Amino acid sequence: MYIVNILILLALASCGNYSESSGFNEENFSRDLSERVTFDIIKKNILTPHCISCHQQYANYESVASGISSISNAVISNRMPKNAPVLSNGKKSLLEAWIIAGLPREIGQPPSPPVDPKLEATWVSLSTKVFYPKCLACHNPQGQAKFLDLSTRQAFFSQRNRDFGGETLINFEQPEQSYLISVITDPQEPMPPTWSNIELLSEDEINTITEWITQGLP
Repeated sequence: MYIVNILILLALASCGNYSESSGFNEENFSRDLSERVTFDIIKKNILTPHCISCHQQYANYESVASGISSISNAVISNRMPKNAPVLSNGKKSLLEAWIIAGLPREIGQPPSPPVDPKLEATWVSLSTKVFYPKCLACHNPQGQAKFLDLSTRQAFFSQRNRDFGGETLINFEQPEQSYLISVITDPQEPMPPTWSNIELLSEDEINTITEWITQGLP
């Protein structure tokens, strides 16, 4: 899927020139100079105006580098940005050039190996490492499971008291009895569904989500 995404982005590349001094110009961008695209440029032109207001973790290089597959998936499918115009072809090309260049931090420097941070009981950590890669394909405002929106913490938190067949989405007093825990540990049909070909949540991921509920969804 990741390779397919890159091929799709390649088709979006445009012609022209890129000048670091003048910043990103969609009409004057060339993949021939893609080695000059750095994290600061991606952050200034894509992440800050379109992503960071909801996904604060993407202000950090390590979080973006470790989650680049999820980011590219969301951008290509136009699931993100949420409730806003989709990214232009020029900005998609800019992101594609940065990916092809190896996600460099600065001009002339090889990319730093992304640090895979430990999973923590926070929305930032769980959304980056669990919800986005394993759930967001369906659980987004336009997805087939849009009844449970996992695209932002605000959307999820607003549904915390919702009833699902006698189970509350989040049961703070008995976290193990939360609907969220029930659907990912169902012995017959756990989420994600088998037809999605997405790996089931690990025991550590389930335990971390349970701890997250216990702590009040920080």
